[in-house]
Amino acid sequence: MYVNTEGNTWSARSQPTVGDPRELHRTLPGFAPTPLLEARVATRRVLVKDEHLRAGMPSFKILGAAWAVFRSLGGTTGGFADLDIDPKLTLVTATAGNHGRAVAYVARLLGAASHIFIPAGTSEARVEAIRGEGAEVHIVEGDYQAAVDAAVNDASTGNSLLVGDVGESMTAVWASEGYRTILRELDEQLGQAPDLVVVPVGAGTFAKAVVTHYRQDGPRPRILTVEPDTAACLLKSLQAGHPVTVPGPHPSTMAGLNTGEVDGQAWETLHNGVDAAIGVSDEDTFEAMRTLAAQNITAGECGAAAAAGLSAYFAAGNPLNIPENATIVLMNTEGINDPANYDKVVSVLSR
Repeated sequence: MYVNTEGNTWSARSQPTVGDPRELHRTLPGFAPTPLLEARVATRRVLVKDEHLRAGMPSFKILGAAWAVFRSLGGTTGGFADLDIDPKLTLVTATAGNHGRAVAYVARLLGAASHIFIPAGTSEARVEAIRGEGAEVHIVEGDYQAAVDAAVNDASTGNSLLVGDVGESMTAVWASEGYRTILRELDEQLGQAPDLVVVPVGAGTFAKAVVTHYRQDGPRPRILTVEPDTAACLLKSLQAGHPVTVPGPHPSTMAGLNTGEVDGQAWETLHNGVDAAIGVSDEDTFEAMRTLAAQNITAGECGAAAAAGLSAYFAAGNPLNIPENATIVLMNTEGINDPANYDKVVSVLSR
């Protein structure tokens, strides 16, 4: 575990956004604010920002993918219907899970093609879900970074747009901006800042959005990040004080968190603004899936990581001294992407 007792005293640089991502998001089919649900985890009352279904997708990633594509195509206000889309356009990205499906979905909305590169070993259910959006899926031997490299190479030819949510391009910046729709909704739903926010981390683009949002003016909640213990690149980087790569293979079923490397554009923000970081095992997350399911909350492997991380944090002694009456928000970032595994895990409840 990593603890930075001064994390919530740091101030993030303000980064003005051109346009409001929420204006675009409201035009997406099936879009609606996601609910804030009450649950008990680790004997604590918590609130779960439930992104298990967002605008027809089983994760929050559609918010970043849609805004990144929209801005890349010159959009600032309105929706995709206001853009002149080249019929030969191809959207290209690498994915450890949900981002690729979101990009493929946006491509389908636009009538464009999509090429999605995904590491070998990703569950067949996740791969087939991406194909189901009409994407051409490429399985890459190697880890997530190998998939990123392959996507970059593919996007260098033809009328292609690389839509990464990591890397040095503006699409990663715009994806992070898109994720802040979640936080603005949360502000409205709570009416006040929470005391602790728990967020799952892969490369860190969403966590960057969370830290940036809460390290401006106003109340500053504590922020706890959670990763698979076999791909805990942020945890190890925070402990070392500099970016550390965790080489693959990354076998965790928390597929969307299996990146092994912190995004370069997110590192400074996370290094300075995260209060605590922890790694969890697949079995920890399976137990969290069951805990949430028993309370009628659907959370996939990545989404339940937040609950698993909170349990592990309190088991480690509550080093940030979060009080009993604290308002704790868990980011449930993912629903069911692998139905067979979800049923296998959660079916233990009915035995």
